[in-house]
Amino acid sequence: MSSAVVVHTTPPLTPLPASDATSIRLLGILRLGGLSPDVTTADWSANGKPFITLDNIAIQERYLSSIPGWSDPDHALSAEQSADSLEWKAFVDGLVTDLVNHTMYSLPPNHPFLAGAQLATCPFPMNHYVPHRIRSIHRNRLRAAGMWGLGGGEEGDDSDTQRKKLADSVVVAPGGTKAERAWSGWGSGREVADRQRKFGEEALRQRARSAFDPLARKLGEHRYFYGKQPTSFDIALFAQLTLVLSVAWPNPLLANLLRDSYPTLVAHHDRVLKKLFPGGWGTISRLAPAPHPTLVESVRLYLPSWLGGPSAEGEKKKEAKDPRDIDTQKRLQRGRYLWFLGAGAAFISYILYSGLIEVHFGDDDDFEEEEGMDEWTVNVEDDDPFASLVYEDDDE
Repeated sequence: MSSAVVVHTTPPLTPLPASDATSIRLLGILRLGGLSPDVTTADWSANGKPFITLDNIAIQERYLSSIPGWSDPDHALSAEQSADSLEWKAFVDGLVTDLVNHTMYSLPPNHPFLAGAQLATCPFPMNHYVPHRIRSIHRNRLRAAGMWGLGGGEEGDDSDTQRKKLADSVVVAPGGTKAERAWSGWGSGREVADRQRKFGEEALRQRARSAFDPLARKLGEHRYFYGKQPTSFDIALFAQLTLVLSVAWPNPLLANLLRDSYPTLVAHHDRVLKKLFPGGWGTISRLAPAPHPTLVESVRLYLPSWLGGPSAEGEKKKEAKDPRDIDTQKRLQRGRYLWFLGAGAAFISYILYSGLIEVHFGDDDDFEEEEGMDEWTVNVEDDDPFASLVYEDDDE
């Protein structure tokens, strides 16, 4: 019986099966290793990041060798080539990724196009904040790299741009008096915007050249970067470029630059695409995602049980459907008990050996009578010894 391998990706972006490079790279690594995994959209409520499962068990990328039938595409690389491949992967992650994210999240016409695909798979209430949080993460990164807003970014998202715009709208006289700048015609604002856009596009081209020129020289006239067969580095670069070349973006600034100035990299992308998916993106087997909860069901999840929310017994029954989950829970419970037992023993040992608490053991003879302690004597010769109980300090 063959094992079921599934890649849980971010929402699809026509014609791509996912809207991020990591999902496409994982899918490409499995296809290049000889597998044909199914694809489904990751559960946003549980884990919005792409991951791989084998028979419903999540597998990290470093353990892909445990999947039956998968072969490492880098097995033929020498030690020197493996080290060189790691360096070039870091190069792609540092430069090419920023250029791709700029196309997807910074350019105003492109982000609404991407957000539409993300919202289509987000259940309520995540569809109101998940796409904005994803964009804010990339915006912070692009701002740190100095790329946010290049080539026509949204001015409303940048407070520095707003302050500059307000500063340019007034004229400061020598005495400090401020006056509004005189209107210079209907096209004055449009001309300024066009100049800013052209300046941003040229700055973006310079950054693209610094990223793609070394890659083009590395590839040269070869089919792939390391021999006659693609490796994991070819997949890593392909996953970034296909987000730009395969999608019909409203503003294809980076795609046009690649097709005009770097035909060898575009040919490499097409070659890897044909190698992985001979019939195109439409040949990918995609599983139907789990149905989204309705508004009433979503609200019930946040209600206590006495108001109609989910009960603890119902959750336990739901978790106990799979016998493997029951065994896992038992192992985890035993592990927790052992951990607490070991922690308690270690704590008690520390208290005793540190001297915070001293414990003495001795016989009754070791205790000496304290000075000034009152003494009682009993006359054992009397018939009633308690009747002759005498207190020695008594004057009588």
